[in-house]
Amino acid sequence: MNSGILKKTLMAGIAAAVVSGAALIVTSGPLGAGVAQAAEAKKKHPGKRLYMRNTCIACHGRNGKRAIQDYPNLAGQPKKYLIQQTMDIISGKRKGGLNAQGKPRAEAMRGALVTPEGQVRVKKEDIEKIADWLASMEPAKPNPPKDLKPEDIKAGEKLYKKKRCRTCHGPEGKKPLAGYPYIAGQKYAYIVNQIKDVRDKKRTNGKIKTMFTFVKKLKDKEIEQLAAYLSTIDRTAK
Repeated sequence: MNSGILKKTLMAGIAAAVVSGAALIVTSGPLGAGVAQAAEAKKKHPGKRLYMRNTCIACHGRNGKRAIQDYPNLAGQPKKYLIQQTMDIISGKRKGGLNAQGKPRAEAMRGALVTPEGQVRVKKEDIEKIADWLASMEPAKPNPPKDLKPEDIKAGEKLYKKKRCRTCHGPEGKKPLAGYPYIAGQKYAYIVNQIKDVRDKKRTNGKIKTMFTFVKKLKDKEIEQLAAYLSTIDRTAK
């Protein structure tokens, strides 16, 4: 074997050893152990058990991601926001337009949290545990309608800037102020319904009065364009 080939062979062996060593560190070193412990903690989080027990999974999907119909994905939302909205639904402060069954959208969730006699089924500390677990989860990957038009997505991006949505929800809906939700990658149908409810004064709880100023003159088509844009943004992308 000539010296050139020998040198290349040795270098390849060293590179392989370095890669192998790095892999060993990641999987078995302190960093790998930390990642494994974090994953195990999420599995054993009391909030996960409470989420399942209180039938949240029925509408919001496994791990708060695969929500059905026009319900929102909750994984990765701010803990404070999740708690406040849940408490507003329990108290009746959060209302909304009608769902596919012709009933107020928040009513179904309130029925799961409050008995017909008005007794709250879930303790405040349990709500906090569920919110803590959901907040720790990675958000769902975006799953926008397949028939969205590129021109509507582009128009939605322009509207997002023009209507100063970023003031509270941050650039691309990724960095909200305290008390506001992430809207990047949220479900198209949910975004459409909520903006319409705010515009039409059917939803007035929380910080909605601030949002009303910016959306009160939006037409249905513009709302759909905003939803088209936001529903395509991947918040999991690094």
